[in-house]
Amino acid sequence: MKHHWPAYLAEFFGTAVMMGTGIGAVVLMWHEGSSMGEWIPSDPVRRLATGILFAGGGTLVVLSPLGQRSGGHLNPAMTFAFWLRKKISSLDALCYVIAQIAGALLGVLVVAAIAGEAARSVDLGLTRPGVGYTPTIALIAELIITFSLIFLVFWAVDKRAVARFTPYLAGLLIALLVMIEAPVSGTSLNPARSFAPAMLSGIFNDFWLYVVGPVCGAVLAVVLYRQIGGEKSGTGCAKLHHTDRYPCLFAGCGYRRFPAGTRLIDAGTQSDRAFLIRQGEVEVRYRRDDGNEISIARLGPGEWVGEMGLLLNMPRSASVVALTNVEVDPLTAENFEYLIAAHPEEGLRLMRQLAERLHRSNQGYVV
Repeated sequence: MKHHWPAYLAEFFGTAVMMGTGIGAVVLMWHEGSSMGEWIPSDPVRRLATGILFAGGGTLVVLSPLGQRSGGHLNPAMTFAFWLRKKISSLDALCYVIAQIAGALLGVLVVAAIAGEAARSVDLGLTRPGVGYTPTIALIAELIITFSLIFLVFWAVDKRAVARFTPYLAGLLIALLVMIEAPVSGTSLNPARSFAPAMLSGIFNDFWLYVVGPVCGAVLAVVLYRQIGGEKSGTGCAKLHHTDRYPCLFAGCGYRRFPAGTRLIDAGTQSDRAFLIRQGEVEVRYRRDDGNEISIARLGPGEWVGEMGLLLNMPRSASVVALTNVEVDPLTAENFEYLIAAHPEEGLRLMRQLAERLHRSNQGYVV
């Protein structure tokens, strides 16, 4: 846990920045006497502008060093969803939620201190059911919009070609939801976002629905994503913007780079995962009886390593060392079996690779 404090602090300050920007946008656009009503007379357009500023602040946080370090969840519902997918430990998830709530409070406090009466005139950006909508309708709306956001994030982070666009896709969706859905529930999507204004204004009317709705939306996203097979094929990272600039604390992260000289696999260890090499070159080394290692294969982009141990469920009898900086996709046994079944071309490529290995060498080894 002590090694994850930088991530917790990044999540705290990141949430504070997002909330400060977002609630500041709400105050700017909607406080009593705001000239924005004259400049942007159309309420839907003004809501879109509010959403762009709110979501834009969050997107910038995710892309910033803060988001790169913590993953930029900024939302207890998002963290809860990744916890359900077993991407984050219970302790880390708890610390993230605490950091998000505390960060939200700090962000709103800063806006209240700067904007004063203007901020109080909009109850510090408090979320509540819209005029003409019952709490039940608002609850259903929060469930649906949170589901849509989390499902989109799941899909994006699990697709290598799309993963780098996750912050932008999530930001665009939030901005559109604010424009379309805000008159129904206020478009919270985030228990921390609703808790901070409620806490500081002392108004908790209907606050429960901004916890129950997003949490149920997160559960629905996890269940449906699992049902369509995404849970098995998804090897992406729980960071909304994964880079190698900072360590990654999330389990099953599918975006891994190792510097030259790193031992990806050690002989004698349990076979818990295989690697598909995307970039770089690795060397397979077999340890002889005299203790010396000899090179028995070099593998590069498009080739598998570690699959024999995974298929046979046997301990490794050879080691794998990165000869250059390498980028790999780690796959657990479940992900590996699903990938082969769902993508026959990968299975065919693997069979060819195994046949070539048997042709090159008659010495058995398991990596």
